[in-house]
Amino acid sequence: MSRFDEIQELVGEANRVADMASLRRLMELAIRILGFDYFALVHHVDLSRRPTDYVRLIHYPEAWKKISLEHAYYSDDPVLAASQKTSLPFLWSEVSRLITLTDRQEKILASARGAGVGDGLTVPVHIPGEYYGSCSFGTRTGREVPRDSVPLSQFVGGFAFEAARRVVELHNPPRVPLDKPSRLSRRQIDCLVLAGRGKSDRDIGTMLGISGQTVHQHIEDAKRRYSVATRQQLIVRALFDSQITFADLINL
Repeated sequence: MSRFDEIQELVGEANRVADMASLRRLMELAIRILGFDYFALVHHVDLSRRPTDYVRLIHYPEAWKKISLEHAYYSDDPVLAASQKTSLPFLWSEVSRLITLTDRQEKILASARGAGVGDGLTVPVHIPGEYYGSCSFGTRTGREVPRDSVPLSQFVGGFAFEAARRVVELHNPPRVPLDKPSRLSRRQIDCLVLAGRGKSDRDIGTMLGISGQTVHQHIEDAKRRYSVATRQQLIVRALFDSQITFADLINL
């Protein structure tokens, strides 16, 4: 079984999870398939206020979790701060391009490396009316990010966060009601799949024999059906509802 098939199988299981323990098990399998060592699915909240309706599923070394809590690093975490400045996935090596690092944030990055967390990839999740969120994949200090897994990891991250927020919704009244599945048209799916492969509206139009403006309209119509703000969120929702697959996006 290829890793794409393995991930697609995990996606099917994630569609049915009803608790964080089950989702943690699936994420531990996912990072092994993708070649990462750690993951973190989190809403960016002030933990001192003890909110209940938030996502927090972390698989990092115990040493780093202890240090982070003791020094309240979560309030100044540079990776989380950077993820609030963009809707696009980014490598941790790019954080200084997204934000100006403070001395404390430089210390946080150094402390993480010392505790065994080196490089990584973060997928921001910005949903109107909800806390900022993100899914991060990390590697042990001294290991590089598995670059060949980055495209697939971006989609897995968004999908995993969607699964996590749906688990939270089972136990808390939703801040924003989760949308029921909305069936997309064949043409909307064609446009979305190609957009997910990184194609521009113009390129998609050429491939499908329609104008770039028509492509844009198809995707905007699909976004409205799902009540989402970005193409990335649309892709995640379509994946979650099995209207597209990871294999479609990776173009096997």
